[in-house]
Amino acid sequence: MKKLIVTILTLTALSAGASEITGRDIMQMVEDRDSSLTSVMETAMFIQRGEQTLERRTVSYRKKYGVDEKSLIRFEKPADVRDTMYLTWSYEDPEREDDMWLYLPAESLVRRISGGGKKGAFMRSDFANEDIQKREVDDDTHRLIGKREFSGINCYEVESVPVKKEDTNYSKKIVLVHPEMFLVLKTEYYDKGGRMLKTAVYGGFVNIDGVDTYTKVLMETPSRKTKTFLERSNIRYNEEISDTLFEQSSLKR
Repeated sequence: MKKLIVTILTLTALSAGASEITGRDIMQMVEDRDSSLTSVMETAMFIQRGEQTLERRTVSYRKKYGVDEKSLIRFEKPADVRDTMYLTWSYEDPEREDDMWLYLPAESLVRRISGGGKKGAFMRSDFANEDIQKREVDDDTHRLIGKREFSGINCYEVESVPVKKEDTNYSKKIVLVHPEMFLVLKTEYYDKGGRMLKTAVYGGFVNIDGVDTYTKVLMETPSRKTKTFLERSNIRYNEEISDTLFEQSSLKR
């Protein structure tokens, strides 16, 4: 009901004219595009570091619990990372820190990731551990800068600044949002010194069971000359997923 009211208010703002829409309105519309309660998908990840290319393959699960959300990423390939898992519990309350655990099968060890650990690289990729968490709208303050053209589309340009600056690698993000579909097309990540650290470009959009979904993303870190390409496939929404999958105690089973 809360999200329905927000969506109605945002649509009212849109009908009154683009000049009246706020950065927060836009980012709330982005979040509301996905109305699914659960999702299951496979992901192929290719990490380019100089002349070396690393390949990772995962299966991920996500389930909403009211306004909160739980997710699990399980690595299937290559053999040296098989059955490594990341379990995340994301909370809408900005005052409550999200929970994240990493399971390392070789050591049969469950390790809690918190604080600075969330700023570390996600499996040697250009993604940080914090990038795989669901970020709630009010974890940031959002300001509509204006419009910027990207791939021939005059996108909304939104500046998002973290509320809790100590919990993130980033001083801000600049997000380019499709003005009609309210899908993120590009995100620019800025470091604590205000320099652009990396970029993510989203594409391969398809509609699956009424949910507009990106299937490809390219994350690049120019200063390191590295890039990570993700391709998502076999995406299913609203399938039944057991709650036990997201229990910390299930990681070792």
